[in-house]
Amino acid sequence: MSPEAQGLIQLSAGRTAYELTGPENAPLAVLVHGISVPSYIWDPTLPALLAACQLVLRYDLYGRGGSDRPKVDYNADLFDRQLFELLDGLGIQKPASLVGLSMGGPISAEFTRRRPERVERLVLVDPAGFVAWKTIPIQLLRLPLLGEWLMNRFGRKMIVASQPGD
Repeated sequence: MSPEAQGLIQLSAGRTAYELTGPENAPLAVLVHGISVPSYIWDPTLPALLAACQLVLRYDLYGRGGSDRPKVDYNADLFDRQLFELLDGLGIQKPASLVGLSMGGPISAEFTRRRPERVERLVLVDPAGFVAWKTIPIQLLRLPLLGEWLMNRFGRKMIVASQPGD
């Protein structure tokens, strides 16, 4: 795999948008974003990692950014499988430093728990938890019709408001 690649890769639950950049033989850092801002949240971090001679993989979680939005349960199993299949699909076998931001924290921690041989180091930045997915507002969003109406009515405004400004 070329150390300068980006695009979409087909995985079992859908396509995943990714960017792989940096020296091919360098230590690997995998950046896992949170729930509200896709992989571009790492834009300010990327130059520092590249200057430190890291090979960097960042990708969009299912349902975010350029990745597909499959009609499946969004849970630890899905995100663990997405990262595992992404690494395998890109031919990456060496252990990685996983850096998880917000919801990327528990995703990275779960991946580390399940596949310790694939992880050299785990870094958590302001980690959130899957517990948040069990709150009443989130459960309302999962209800047929009501959830769709709520997202159509308020979702875009909430997501846009959570994005970094220019």
